[in-house]
Amino acid sequence: MALLDPFRRAKRQVGDDLRADPYLPYILLAALLLSSFWVWHRLPNFATRDERWRVVDPVEVLATVLDDPRLGSVSEGVGYWRTYGSAMYLAAIALVPVLVVALATDALPAFADMGRHLDVGFWTHWLRTPGWMWTWGVLLVRLANVAMAVGCVYVVYRIGTTLRDRPTGRLAAALLTVTWALLILAHEGGEDVPSLFFLLLSLYFAIRYVETGVDRLFYWGALAGGVSIAFKLSGGVSAVMLGVAHLQRARRSEAGIVSGSVRPTFLATGVLIGVATVAAGYPSILFGAPAEFAGRLARAFGSKSEPHGWLVRPSWWWILRSYLHGVGLPLAVALAGGALAALARVREDSLPADGLRLALVGVAVYLAVFSSWRYVRTHHLLPVAALLVVVLAVGLARLRERRPAVGRAVVAVLLVTSAAYAGAGTLAYASQPRDQAVDYLRSEAGANGTIETYTLDPQDAAVPHTDRVDARFGVAPDTFEFRCPAFVVLNYHRSVLYLAPDSWGKRAAVLSNDATEEHVRALLAEDTYPYEVAGEYGRTPRFLDGKGRAPMSQRLLRVSLRPRTMQYGDPQDMGVDQYTVVLRRTGSCET
Repeated sequence: MALLDPFRRAKRQVGDDLRADPYLPYILLAALLLSSFWVWHRLPNFATRDERWRVVDPVEVLATVLDDPRLGSVSEGVGYWRTYGSAMYLAAIALVPVLVVALATDALPAFADMGRHLDVGFWTHWLRTPGWMWTWGVLLVRLANVAMAVGCVYVVYRIGTTLRDRPTGRLAAALLTVTWALLILAHEGGEDVPSLFFLLLSLYFAIRYVETGVDRLFYWGALAGGVSIAFKLSGGVSAVMLGVAHLQRARRSEAGIVSGSVRPTFLATGVLIGVATVAAGYPSILFGAPAEFAGRLARAFGSKSEPHGWLVRPSWWWILRSYLHGVGLPLAVALAGGALAALARVREDSLPADGLRLALVGVAVYLAVFSSWRYVRTHHLLPVAALLVVVLAVGLARLRERRPAVGRAVVAVLLVTSAAYAGAGTLAYASQPRDQAVDYLRSEAGANGTIETYTLDPQDAAVPHTDRVDARFGVAPDTFEFRCPAFVVLNYHRSVLYLAPDSWGKRAAVLSNDATEEHVRALLAEDTYPYEVAGEYGRTPRFLDGKGRAPMSQRLLRVSLRPRTMQYGDPQDMGVDQYTVVLRRTGSCET
């Protein structure tokens, strides 16, 4: 029963905070509503490619065990594809209701087929699995991320309250609630939000350790940091922050920083807890699939130094663009200003200064690592945004104390503008261009109406989950009149982009093909084939209107004012990538 004591204490702490702070329940409710609004978007399709694999990971193990019921099959299932640490455990728990329904309806073979995909294409894998399994499986994993996002808001509240007072905690929680990067990733099944939750929890325990000197708190920080790493390797920054916390506590001790920091048994215990947690958190380590774990490390440390396949930009561009997109312009300026202002306070001997040092060290480590990458996405910068929110909240609390009128005005402007930015992005989930195209096809395509599209992966497509879809990996104009589909769906990066000049970018140059360009242009012009444009969804690419690329300054400004410009921060989805054209056949293709 002693093992349950920490959870009882945590429950009491949450209850005490909810009773003591009348604003906290409303902040948490706002976080819940913003994180979960239209969380079913794109279903039974996926928000990103990664989301599909997070859902499929535990099913791969189930399928392998069903194919060969023996203990060694678990290890083989873990090594079947790419497991992503503890995200596999989280997805397995979330998928239990789907498994139960599959067992009750004799649909276990179809459910297990979700985990058998290496010898089939993306389209076959998606279409042969019943739509309800994808819908509920992905939705439940997303809801787990929503719960973690609300948890992040609460932990930030605890950090701010510990560093100064409840108003500081409320401000930190409110700012994180309207941080667009957090809301984006709460709408997607993945490991970023769970990893952030445990990273923040580790920071909270580190601050409490500096405050009290209780060894148990340091160990809890090591445990939480280990879980953060088990979800995402970048959670390793928690170890750096814990190390700094140990030095800060030693500086406060009577022995001094040199003698006080030399505690071999204490440090070894913390390291052992962290390492053991990481080992248990990675299924590939726990279940004996070291080759898969080695591959995970190789991808993590190797692939990021290579430029992205079709969007080549320097690292500073990726960092700045993703940062501006993730928080919006007003909050981006405030976070940067708050960090600069905090540098003047890190020499102070106080708990708030200790907390600022820990958060700023974490930010510095992240940015140092990202500066060597060739592409950085919004989800990579999520921990940076959360740590800067803590720094900003402490600074604003001090400003409100010293200059109340100015402080209140700055806080009001930040909360209103950030809420407008994040709220606009969240509301837009209800009107995604690809979802709009799918809704049209679902209502207009008849029982025998074939829908032709040209993408390698259904995640990029805007088509319903139906056997009437004819997915082709090239436009194939020579045989088009013989196929004569009822509908044609043109997506941006696999068909419309053929119309871009070669100078538009690396991807446009790769797609350069005169015959295919002529075919796509003829379809859109409605003068060669018996097709008409039935619907155009999303932002029209500039090259279709004869415009060149906008200046970089304009693009950076737009990305910080329009939260849908980069929906997920992934290279495959930069706003215009959602552009979809649906063509409907109006007559016979025979000539």
